[in-house]
Amino acid sequence: MYGQGYPPPATPPQRQGVPASVIVLRVLFAMLPLLSIGFLTWATALRIALLTRRVVDWILFVASIVLIIVCMVLMPDDVETTRADVVMATILLSAAAFTGYYLAVDIRHDRIRLHGPVPPPAPYNPYAATVPPHRHQVPQQPQQGYGFPPVQPQPQPQPRPQPQPQPQPQITPPSPRIDQVRAELDELSDLLRKDKDPRDGGR
Repeated sequence: MYGQGYPPPATPPQRQGVPASVIVLRVLFAMLPLLSIGFLTWATALRIALLTRRVVDWILFVASIVLIIVCMVLMPDDVETTRADVVMATILLSAAAFTGYYLAVDIRHDRIRLHGPVPPPAPYNPYAATVPPHRHQVPQQPQQGYGFPPVQPQPQPQPRPQPQPQPQPQITPPSPRIDQVRAELDELSDLLRKDKDPRDGGR
Protein backbone atom coordinates (compact mmCIF):
# COMPACT_ATOMS: atom_id res chain seq x y z
CA MET A 1 0.00 0.00 0.00
CA TYR A 2 2.82 2.40 0.86
CA GLY A 3 5.32 1.16 -1.72
CA GLN A 4 7.81 3.24 -3.61
CA GLY A 5 5.21 4.32 -6.12
CA TYR A 6 5.72 5.01 -9.77
CA PRO A 7 9.14 6.04 -11.00
CA PRO A 8 9.38 9.56 -12.42
CA PRO A 9 8.61 9.65 -16.13
CA ALA A 10 11.67 9.41 -18.32
CA THR A 11 12.37 12.56 -20.24
CA PRO A 12 12.59 11.95 -23.99
CA PRO A 13 16.03 12.51 -25.50
CA GLN A 14 16.48 16.03 -26.80
CA ARG A 15 16.65 16.13 -30.58
CA GLN A 16 19.17 18.46 -32.04
CA GLY A 17 17.27 20.67 -34.38
CA VAL A 18 18.51 22.70 -37.29
CA PRO A 19 19.68 26.17 -36.19
CA ALA A 20 17.61 29.16 -37.25
CA SER A 21 20.48 30.58 -39.31
CA VAL A 22 20.52 27.44 -41.47
CA ILE A 23 16.77 27.72 -42.02
CA VAL A 24 17.08 31.39 -43.01
CA LEU A 25 19.88 30.59 -45.49
CA ARG A 26 17.89 27.68 -46.88
CA VAL A 27 14.84 29.85 -47.52
CA LEU A 28 16.95 32.69 -48.95
CA PHE A 29 18.84 30.50 -51.41
CA ALA A 30 15.69 28.60 -52.37
CA MET A 31 13.81 31.81 -53.18
CA LEU A 32 16.73 33.62 -54.85
CA PRO A 33 16.40 31.96 -58.31
CA LEU A 34 12.62 32.29 -58.29
CA LEU A 35 12.47 35.92 -57.19
CA SER A 36 15.17 36.98 -59.66
CA ILE A 37 13.30 35.24 -62.50
CA GLY A 38 16.17 32.80 -62.90
CA PHE A 39 18.99 35.30 -63.31
CA LEU A 40 20.57 34.48 -59.91
CA THR A 41 20.37 30.70 -60.28
CA TRP A 42 24.15 30.62 -60.28
CA ALA A 43 24.18 31.83 -56.63
CA THR A 44 22.15 28.85 -55.50
CA ALA A 45 24.37 26.53 -57.55
CA LEU A 46 27.44 28.12 -55.92
CA ARG A 47 25.97 27.50 -52.44
CA ILE A 48 25.40 23.82 -53.33
CA ALA A 49 28.96 23.45 -54.65
CA LEU A 50 30.48 25.10 -51.56
CA LEU A 51 28.30 23.02 -49.24
CA THR A 52 28.97 19.57 -50.71
CA ARG A 53 32.36 20.15 -52.42
CA ARG A 54 31.53 17.51 -55.03
CA VAL A 55 32.73 17.73 -58.62
CA VAL A 56 29.21 17.24 -59.97
CA ASP A 57 27.96 20.29 -58.10
CA TRP A 58 30.83 22.44 -59.38
CA ILE A 59 29.96 21.33 -62.92
CA LEU A 60 26.32 22.31 -62.29
CA PHE A 61 27.49 25.71 -61.04
CA VAL A 62 29.47 26.36 -64.23
CA ALA A 63 26.54 25.05 -66.31
CA SER A 64 24.14 27.48 -64.62
CA ILE A 65 26.42 30.43 -65.44
CA VAL A 66 26.81 29.27 -69.05
CA LEU A 67 23.04 28.77 -69.37
CA ILE A 68 22.28 32.31 -68.17
CA ILE A 69 24.88 33.83 -70.51
CA VAL A 70 23.64 31.81 -73.51
CA CYS A 71 20.03 32.73 -72.77
CA MET A 72 20.90 36.42 -72.52
CA VAL A 73 22.74 36.28 -75.84
CA LEU A 74 19.83 34.46 -77.52
CA MET A 75 17.19 36.83 -76.13
CA PRO A 76 15.79 38.88 -79.03
CA ASP A 77 15.04 42.59 -78.82
CA ASP A 78 11.37 41.91 -79.52
CA VAL A 79 9.98 40.04 -76.51
CA GLU A 80 6.75 39.13 -78.30
CA THR A 81 8.33 36.36 -80.38
CA THR A 82 8.35 32.62 -79.86
CA ARG A 83 12.12 32.67 -79.48
CA ALA A 84 11.84 35.01 -76.47
CA ASP A 85 9.21 32.72 -74.94
CA VAL A 86 11.49 29.68 -75.32
CA VAL A 87 14.46 31.52 -73.77
CA MET A 88 12.41 32.74 -70.79
CA ALA A 89 10.88 29.29 -70.30
CA THR A 90 14.39 27.81 -70.25
CA ILE A 91 15.53 30.33 -67.64
CA LEU A 92 12.48 29.76 -65.45
CA LEU A 93 12.66 25.95 -65.72
CA SER A 94 16.34 26.00 -64.77
CA ALA A 95 15.49 28.23 -61.78
CA ALA A 96 12.81 25.78 -60.61
CA ALA A 97 15.10 22.77 -61.18
CA PHE A 98 18.00 24.34 -59.25
CA THR A 99 15.67 25.33 -56.41
CA GLY A 100 14.40 21.76 -56.04
CA TYR A 101 17.89 20.33 -56.29
CA TYR A 102 19.21 22.82 -53.75
CA LEU A 103 16.52 21.94 -51.20
CA ALA A 104 17.11 18.19 -51.63
CA VAL A 105 20.89 18.51 -51.27
CA ASP A 106 20.76 20.96 -48.36
CA ILE A 107 18.27 18.89 -46.35
CA ARG A 108 20.23 15.68 -47.01
CA HIS A 109 23.46 17.45 -46.01
CA ASP A 110 21.94 18.56 -42.66
CA ARG A 111 20.51 15.12 -42.00
CA ILE A 112 23.91 13.49 -42.57
CA ARG A 113 25.60 16.10 -40.39
CA LEU A 114 23.16 15.53 -37.49
CA HIS A 115 22.45 11.79 -37.70
CA GLY A 116 25.32 10.31 -39.67
CA PRO A 117 25.17 8.74 -43.12
CA VAL A 118 22.01 6.92 -44.10
CA PRO A 119 22.56 3.22 -44.88
CA PRO A 120 21.64 2.19 -48.41
CA PRO A 121 18.24 0.54 -48.82
CA ALA A 122 18.03 -3.23 -48.97
CA PRO A 123 17.92 -4.66 -52.50
CA TYR A 124 14.48 -5.35 -53.86
CA ASN A 125 13.34 -8.95 -53.52
CA PRO A 126 10.17 -9.72 -55.51
CA TYR A 127 9.67 -12.99 -53.61
CA ALA A 128 9.92 -11.52 -50.12
CA ALA A 129 6.20 -10.86 -49.74
CA THR A 130 5.04 -14.08 -51.40
CA VAL A 131 7.20 -16.67 -49.65
CA PRO A 132 6.14 -17.45 -46.07
CA PRO A 133 8.92 -17.55 -43.48
CA HIS A 134 10.32 -20.94 -42.46
CA ARG A 135 8.57 -22.47 -39.48
CA HIS A 136 11.49 -24.73 -38.62
CA GLN A 137 15.19 -24.35 -38.97
CA VAL A 138 16.93 -26.08 -41.81
CA PRO A 139 19.78 -28.25 -40.52
CA GLN A 140 23.13 -26.90 -41.62
CA GLN A 141 25.54 -29.05 -43.56
CA PRO A 142 28.70 -29.77 -41.57
CA GLN A 143 31.90 -28.53 -43.13
CA GLN A 144 34.22 -31.09 -44.62
CA GLY A 145 37.68 -31.55 -43.16
CA TYR A 146 40.74 -31.85 -45.35
CA GLY A 147 41.25 -35.45 -46.48
CA PHE A 148 38.29 -36.81 -44.52
CA PRO A 149 35.15 -38.24 -46.14
CA PRO A 150 32.07 -36.05 -45.82
CA VAL A 151 29.84 -36.72 -42.87
CA GLN A 152 26.37 -37.85 -43.88
CA PRO A 153 23.68 -36.09 -41.89
CA GLN A 154 21.25 -38.52 -40.30
CA PRO A 155 17.57 -37.77 -40.68
CA GLN A 156 15.97 -36.79 -37.44
CA PRO A 157 12.55 -38.24 -36.65
CA GLN A 158 9.82 -35.66 -36.52
CA PRO A 159 7.62 -35.90 -33.42
CA ARG A 160 4.00 -36.56 -34.23
CA PRO A 161 1.35 -35.06 -32.03
CA GLN A 162 -0.63 -37.69 -30.15
CA PRO A 163 -4.40 -37.20 -30.11
CA GLN A 164 -5.51 -36.23 -26.64
CA PRO A 165 -8.70 -37.95 -25.40
CA GLN A 166 -11.38 -35.52 -24.29
CA PRO A 167 -11.87 -35.68 -20.52
CA GLN A 168 -15.38 -36.73 -19.57
CA PRO A 169 -17.03 -34.52 -16.97
CA GLN A 170 -17.52 -36.48 -13.79
CA ILE A 171 -20.86 -36.17 -12.10
CA THR A 172 -20.55 -36.52 -8.37
CA PRO A 173 -23.65 -37.54 -6.43
CA PRO A 174 -24.69 -35.01 -3.81
CA SER A 175 -23.30 -35.81 -0.40
CA PRO A 176 -25.66 -36.64 2.47
CA ARG A 177 -24.46 -33.56 4.35
CA ILE A 178 -25.87 -31.31 1.63
CA ASP A 179 -29.23 -33.07 1.88
CA GLN A 180 -29.22 -32.55 5.65
CA VAL A 181 -28.46 -28.81 5.30
CA ARG A 182 -31.17 -28.44 2.65
CA ALA A 183 -33.73 -30.12 4.95
CA GLU A 184 -32.81 -27.85 7.87
CA LEU A 185 -33.16 -24.76 5.69
CA ASP A 186 -36.61 -25.92 4.58
CA GLU A 187 -37.67 -26.38 8.22
CA LEU A 188 -36.43 -22.90 9.10
CA SER A 189 -38.30 -21.32 6.24
CA ASP A 190 -41.50 -23.14 7.30
CA LEU A 191 -41.07 -21.84 10.86
CA LEU A 192 -40.58 -18.31 9.60
CA ARG A 193 -43.68 -18.50 7.46
CA LYS A 194 -45.74 -19.71 10.40
CA ASP A 195 -44.32 -16.90 12.53
CA LYS A 196 -45.51 -14.25 10.06
CA ASP A 197 -48.96 -15.72 9.56
CA PRO A 198 -51.46 -12.77 9.57
CA ARG A 199 -54.15 -14.86 11.30
CA ASP A 200 -51.99 -15.20 14.38
CA GLY A 201 -51.55 -11.45 14.63
CA GLY A 202 -47.98 -11.47 13.21
CA ARG A 203 -45.26 -10.11 15.33
